[in-house]
Amino acid sequence: MGKSATSVNLAIILAQNGKRVILADFDFGGANLHTLLGLKNNHAGMGNFIYKQSDNLSDLLQDTSVENLKFIAGDCLYPGTSNIDTMTKKKIIRKIADLDADYIILDLGAGTTYNTLDFFLLTHNSVVVTTPELTSILNAYSFMKSAAFRFFTAQFKARSRERKFIDEYIRNSMSGTEMSFIDLVHKTQAEFGGENADFMDEIRKFRPQVIVNMGETSEDLEMAKRFRALVFNKLGLQMDFVGFLPREPKISYAIATRTPLAISEPNCKFVNGIRTAAERILLHSYELNETMFTTDLTSDSSDLETLASEFDQQT
Repeated sequence: MGKSATSVNLAIILAQNGKRVILADFDFGGANLHTLLGLKNNHAGMGNFIYKQSDNLSDLLQDTSVENLKFIAGDCLYPGTSNIDTMTKKKIIRKIADLDADYIILDLGAGTTYNTLDFFLLTHNSVVVTTPELTSILNAYSFMKSAAFRFFTAQFKARSRERKFIDEYIRNSMSGTEMSFIDLVHKTQAEFGGENADFMDEIRKFRPQVIVNMGETSEDLEMAKRFRALVFNKLGLQMDFVGFLPREPKISYAIATRTPLAISEPNCKFVNGIRTAAERILLHSYELNETMFTTDLTSDSSDLETLASEFDQQT
């Protein structure tokens, strides 16, 4: 529930800042955001779109109790919605682009299926939510690795020479040895273009954001540093840490009462952490990822130091 609670409360805070926000439940196999928002599961959702009962995602929008915030239900009433085919996925992606909003928040399911990865990769700066536990950090790294390979592969047309080159690289990778994303990018660059190739420009733009949830003390951010180091050293990618949220026992009560904490407890530490993350997202100046293009760059931890200081001030 940590990921979903973060999505719901972030959407509310952004809407309270005057932004037109659409929150969409894209965890098709376990849709439950309507419960967190206090809405009944009686409105058309993604299942209706997937099974061609609705032609546009705008038909699925429903009002919430929060001004400026609309909601699209995931709809788990239809069996098989978690296994959508490629054509349906592409249609959903096209229709997302037609939605009229300042921010569209897709609450995705866990895992590294192609559908989840492709929805995550709709922007260069999507948000990963993790916790400061070793298993969670390793899962987050695994997700980032899958996302990086998927993102890079998607830069080339199917059956192109570049795609064949990438497929061959993956096939020839030694069994039991982790494939090097950095090596793949550099070899593709050497084979098909210089530093100014279009696909290299796209890699520079790929710089996800991270929210660390369920923190106990500022020392928990040491695990965030390990996460950054894994992604930096093994994938050659930089990330921006925009939020550090405390463990909040009131979340269970908020779920039971179907009222998000941003409404029932707007001044609690969890919501204050969400508010700070929202401010960073609203004001964020997206820098380029240059890790793979210079040998002089070092991983910057100033954002984590700021988050640690803010966390200590709250507690």
